[in-house]
Amino acid sequence: MSKKNRHGLSRSIPAGVQREVRQRCGFGCVICGLAFYDYEHFDPDFADALEHNPAGITLLCSQCNQKRARNRLSRETVALANLSPKCLEQGFSHEMFDFHSEPITVKFAGVTFHNCKNLIVLNGYPILKIDPPAEESQPILLSGFFTDTYGRKLVDIENNQFSASTETWDVHTIGKRIIFRRGLGEILLSLRTEPPDEIVIERLDMFSHGVALRGDEDRLEISVDRGQSWSRFAGIHMSNCETGIRIDTHGFARASNDEVWDAG
Repeated sequence: MSKKNRHGLSRSIPAGVQREVRQRCGFGCVICGLAFYDYEHFDPDFADALEHNPAGITLLCSQCNQKRARNRLSRETVALANLSPKCLEQGFSHEMFDFHSEPITVKFAGVTFHNCKNLIVLNGYPILKIDPPAEESQPILLSGFFTDTYGRKLVDIENNQFSASTETWDVHTIGKRIIFRRGLGEILLSLRTEPPDEIVIERLDMFSHGVALRGDEDRLEISVDRGQSWSRFAGIHMSNCETGIRIDTHGFARASNDEVWDAG
């Protein structure tokens, strides 16, 4: 595929234009609402474009994009969907995680969980939990949620389907990675899928049920006093447990092996 069109316009769309398109479209395919998307020039088509005008670019999932490329989806249909994006209509973009029936590994900041039912529990509320397959040979079922630093839900996960709120400032999908931002350079959540048996929480900055969590791939920090003090977890591996880490606001975080970390 040529990197430039007949007018010499590169296929590389400036980051600011990409972000404007994402925000206008609700962070997903304007036709079906799927969260992993491509940027599609529709007015005019890329072959005829003189510039990357955000008004003439929209988001299509790979399936809808292929229909458009093969002329099974008209420019007129894409333009109509661009005026009323599916994600804004329903309030979220969505996608399914690709897991199999074998136990999965979740790398949550500095903590690795393998075959654990409740990964992290905040005052009795599991933010991620794994249930066995409904039937033999069906996939493991992941459910949970992530919030921003004000407790507003960014992501809701139910039985492997995740929904990303359109009220987020920006949701950017790149390959297997999904990045949630509250402003330029301010990442709230970055997660990466490694199908069929792993999901990685690369960056995190959230508050929920009285507990603040922040971290990157190397460490997880927890505060139960609104950020006045933090407990740090790093290089911890947990396997085959009912509950990985339980966090209570009365002053400590407890791991599945009953070892206690001070939160004060």
